Amino acid sequence: MMSIRTLVATAFAATTLTLPAGAIAAPTATPADCASAQAAADQADDDFEAMRKDYLAQMADGGHPDASQRQALADADVERSTARAEAERICNSV
Repeated sequence: MMSIRTLVATAFAATTLTLPAGAIAAPTATPADCASAQAAADQADDDFEAMRKDYLAQMADGGHPDASQRQALADADVERSTARAEAERICNSV
C-alpha cells in the first residue's frame, strides 16, 4: 500500500511536469509595484509610531492601557513588519 506522502509527491510531480513552462514562473514586479509597496510599508510604520506615541503618552499621564489598546498596538506592529517584508520581497524581484 502506498503512503499518503508518496501519493502526494507523485501527484505533484505529474502535475508539475504537465504544466507549460510559462505557467510555473512567478509574475515579475514593476518599479511601480515596488513604489506602491514601499508607500504602504511607510504608512504602516507611521501608523505604528503614532499609535505607540499615544500609548506611551497615556502611560506617562498615569493611565493604564486596556487589553484592546495593547492588542491594537501589537496588531499594528505585525502589520508594520508584514508590510515591510512584502515591500522587500517585491522590490527585490524588480
